[in-house]
Amino acid sequence: MPLSAVVIDERTLQRGSEAQHVEWEAIVRQLLSKAKSNLEDVATVHVGVTEQQFTLDFRADDGRELGAIAIPHELLSEHITEYVDIVRQIAEAHGVNQMEALDMAKKVTHDRAGRVLKRALRDFGFDLETSRRLFTLLLSLRVDTTRLVGIHGHRTIR
Repeated sequence: MPLSAVVIDERTLQRGSEAQHVEWEAIVRQLLSKAKSNLEDVATVHVGVTEQQFTLDFRADDGRELGAIAIPHELLSEHITEYVDIVRQIAEAHGVNQMEALDMAKKVTHDRAGRVLKRALRDFGFDLETSRRLFTLLLSLRVDTTRLVGIHGHRTIR
């Protein structure tokens, strides 16, 4: 089942800068382009961010509730911190070898966070790639990633 839309809560949108809005739209487009799940209905996910958690509310396109889940920030906080730290190190890296090693560490951290989300969302049957893209969105909603050089994408290893 492809997701048909991702709706970010109004409070988060209001606090976001124009650059963040552009980034969130790009991340959502990428998430929607290849999202895979085992839900039978085409769904919209409403994403909320509070001080304690992310909330994901899945609704069928006709408005029926398909399920909801709360993801406490502490479930992802270690992964978010590690990911941001690696990105900052990449920006200061000296030499291609160091950059490639850090980029691989970033990918491993991204995969771990994706697996955490995949387990948390097992009732919705997200695959790892969809879960990784969802992590990217949640990370960007929690941290202003527009200020981090090299946050998106991975280098091609020689």
